[in-house]
Amino acid sequence: MKKIFSYILLALAASGIPAFAAEPANYYASCEGKSGAALLSALRTVVGPHTTVSYDGLWSVYLDSDVDENGKIWDMYSTKRWSTTSGKCGNYSAVGDCYNREHSFPKSWFNEASPMKSDAFHVYPTDGKVNGQRSNYPYGECANGTTLPSRNGVQALGKLGTSTFPGYSGKVFEPVDEYKGDFARTYFYMAAAYNDKISNWDSDMLAGNSYPAYTTWAVNLLLKWHRQDEVSKKETDRNDAVYGHQKNRNPFIDHPELAEYIWGNKVGTPWYANGDPDPTWALPVDNSTIDFGLSATNYTISRAIDVKGSNLTSNVSISLSGSDFTLQQSSVTAAAANAGTFISVSFKRATAGVSTGTLTFTSGDLSSTVNLRAEALDGIPALDATNITETGFTARWKSLGDAETYQLSVRQNGTLLPGYPVSVNAEAEEYDVTGLLPATLYTYTLSDGSKTSNEISVATATPIPDVQYLNGPSFNFLLDPGTVSDAVEVWIDVENISSALSVSVNAPFALSTDMTNWSQSISMEPQEDRFYLRVNATDMGEYESSIIIANGDYVNDEGYASASVRDTSTPWFIEDFEKAENPDISYGDYGNKVFYGTPCDWNLTDAGLWSSDKANNGTYALRLGKTDKSAIESATPKDSGIGTISFYAKPWRDDGDLTLQVEYLPAEASDWTSAAEVVVNADSYTLYTVTVKAPGSNYIRLRQTAGKRGFIDDITVTDYADNSTNIIELDSLGNWDAFCLNKALVIINHGGESASFHVYDLDGRTVAATKLHSSLTASKVADSQYSISLPAGLYIVTDGSNSRRVLIK
Repeated sequence: MKKIFSYILLALAASGIPAFAAEPANYYASCEGKSGAALLSALRTVVGPHTTVSYDGLWSVYLDSDVDENGKIWDMYSTKRWSTTSGKCGNYSAVGDCYNREHSFPKSWFNEASPMKSDAFHVYPTDGKVNGQRSNYPYGECANGTTLPSRNGVQALGKLGTSTFPGYSGKVFEPVDEYKGDFARTYFYMAAAYNDKISNWDSDMLAGNSYPAYTTWAVNLLLKWHRQDEVSKKETDRNDAVYGHQKNRNPFIDHPELAEYIWGNKVGTPWYANGDPDPTWALPVDNSTIDFGLSATNYTISRAIDVKGSNLTSNVSISLSGSDFTLQQSSVTAAAANAGTFISVSFKRATAGVSTGTLTFTSGDLSSTVNLRAEALDGIPALDATNITETGFTARWKSLGDAETYQLSVRQNGTLLPGYPVSVNAEAEEYDVTGLLPATLYTYTLSDGSKTSNEISVATATPIPDVQYLNGPSFNFLLDPGTVSDAVEVWIDVENISSALSVSVNAPFALSTDMTNWSQSISMEPQEDRFYLRVNATDMGEYESSIIIANGDYVNDEGYASASVRDTSTPWFIEDFEKAENPDISYGDYGNKVFYGTPCDWNLTDAGLWSSDKANNGTYALRLGKTDKSAIESATPKDSGIGTISFYAKPWRDDGDLTLQVEYLPAEASDWTSAAEVVVNADSYTLYTVTVKAPGSNYIRLRQTAGKRGFIDDITVTDYADNSTNIIELDSLGNWDAFCLNKALVIINHGGESASFHVYDLDGRTVAATKLHSSLTASKVADSQYSISLPAGLYIVTDGSNSRRVLIK
């Protein structure tokens, strides 16, 4: 719907109507009066049915749903704001390289099934590198997690580590506080929209049932995030925009209180859309603990504590117990609490030790009790390190205000590191420690000559496993039923993995490392840099599969394969403009409108249809206007590539020649590509055919650039069946193969010319050399192929310009 929406937006802007509507009246009426499991099930009947957006179509949704006030793509995994016309992954090596589509609710949990796979409510545009770090780990909290290093001023948002949230001890990814509520409400949406499916999904966060759907620890985590990070304007705007595409909404953004009636402190109380008239308490959460952290003796620290209620009619009185804590105010008005305010509590202790206290909030019959905790020590308070990477961390402390500098000491196994102690600015309260070893335990302390700090232990991060696609990561096939596609060479780069990788796809796709033995699952050593992918389908249809690369806990599911299996000799994409049901078309005038065609819908610019015109065939043909702005453009992309674009055209009466640009736009691209310029000058309908050869999904446009009125009819677009184009930058990799087959090294020359090859071992010694003719011209197979038995090990094969690694097993 990418281009149709642009027309709708223009129309709405002209009329002063908001581009995307908010919650419709009575949208949730059928859910009222329910609570708990019944309420969650009722929500499914409202928000579960929706218009399914294609996976490629998500890029178009993001242009409406995830653009900030500056027109940039909003990223919740990094500080980068991405251009709407570039930046999609592709390949990446660091934070800030590119962005891709992040299944915040991992697709492996629901076996990549539709419509969940492309539901925009949980698939966000995020930094590719951080997305790779998150993998398919659950969300959680990890106090000592690893944040990826910044590059070129772009910071990673989130960290990966062992869970420190009660009830779970596995590895988790923790988003930054700013977006925790967003992700919590996303997970609540998934439980509602797919309440009839979620019991069959698999994850450590899922309970295996339809209610409560999530495990106890996950419910507690999500409720905590939901309460602490309230709904933002970003979320409400995104909710409205996705509703414009999918025709459903996230109810937990429209009505955040729903979470309490389903999982929280209002379970058992009927929910109503207009709100609960009874007073309720929100923040701080009853029976929660507020930890002031570490301070020094006789040093005061303060903490602002949020206060929030709903429908309160009585002022809130506040009482405090705990001799080392001080309350700055003893009450807030009901109006302030309903709107949301804060109070200040300070802590000061004369001797080293831990202090506890209790805050009690009372409004009429409502009360909430909150526990306080703080610790003081003699000396400088050193705090836990942050920004932990493989080679460093940020040491932190609290300045006592009585010294300009501190001496920071960093040790490994009790031994002071070279260059330490180092003088640091005391008031800066942090210092970046660099040049360390990965996966190593260090300690740090501070002193000012008279006082020392507590000792902080910090382990640098273990190198993060990573697999990058050097081409792809999407591979598209087109073939006839009962045939086998050409094999596509898939190049990968493996980092920080020392044991075998498993690679898997779903049938009818198949994988191989030697182009001889094919299966849905293969094993590769990390030294190997490529594998092969093909399709073998008997029945016609559309097929797709993720390419799953895994090693232990690490999973890369970014690879994607699709195949259209059909009779490629018969064009199916034909537009004759005879379709009768076109409510947006006023026959007999020019304009900017949508024509609901046969193979797709079309956006018309300064164009129209007249029954009085003579068509090439049938009743109607498209007439272009008198300006050089007239155009017809597909509103949705055509799958299965574009081989040729053919159409009949002629000038209108005596208006003279007209010039048309024949253009296409890949679904994931931003700029149109001109396939040809066509000059229409014949008095009668003439067939024009333009060769395109564009794989994948593409938009199509015929755009007038010169001349006046003219006719277009019977547009026919053929598929593109050359699967070799799935190999991106094939020429730069060299058009030849080298692989291990039956313990031998095999080289095949697919290029158009003869080539010489050399084989080296890792010591740089030449172990083989050969010259091979092209397989296209060789009189026998042996002239284009070479095989040699070699001892097990890693070898480098080169043609002088390009090289390949081959592992002999």
